[in-house]
Amino acid sequence: MEPVLYQRCLTAVLRSRKSAISRTDLQRAAGLGFQAETLGFDLLIAQLVRDRILEPIVSSPFHFQIRRRNWTNPESAYAADDRLFLSTISREEQTARFRMLGLLDARILNPRVPERQVQQIRKERDDLERIYEATWLELENAIGSKAAHAIRKSVEETREAGSVQLELPLEKKRNFDLEGEAKCNQ
Repeated sequence: MEPVLYQRCLTAVLRSRKSAISRTDLQRAAGLGFQAETLGFDLLIAQLVRDRILEPIVSSPFHFQIRRRNWTNPESAYAADDRLFLSTISREEQTARFRMLGLLDARILNPRVPERQVQQIRKERDDLERIYEATWLELENAIGSKAAHAIRKSVEETREAGSVQLELPLEKKRNFDLEGEAKCNQ
């Protein structure tokens, strides 16, 4: 089976606005209608059924139900990747980027940082923010908008809760236990 033809069929299914598609309609939509009837196209359909993208409609031969859940955009750079692995890696990378964006924002707001350095930091933050947003869009294309939104929400809420906790003032120790400290050091 040729990967390019499979990709064309997958794209045709993804772009279909119907809930079902016939073999002939799929062949036409994929741009393969001009080719003679071949076993290769039937193998492509069989692969789409095996990948749970299409489901045969038993009462209508050569018609398939389009399964829309757990879809990936075939034009996504991550389309062929494992969804769980991709979600885990993206969560880790985006958490690090989100933290860095927070740190850069804090540096920009620091009145002790010279204006020239603030401009450089602002440029770096803007570049990182573009990467951050583009990565979310690419993840959305790869695993679907619901799943990507849930991951983004967890990354951003976890960081916000962590930042609130880190900002709590610590109580100053008033009594020093030098005797206890000396025992610990022995």
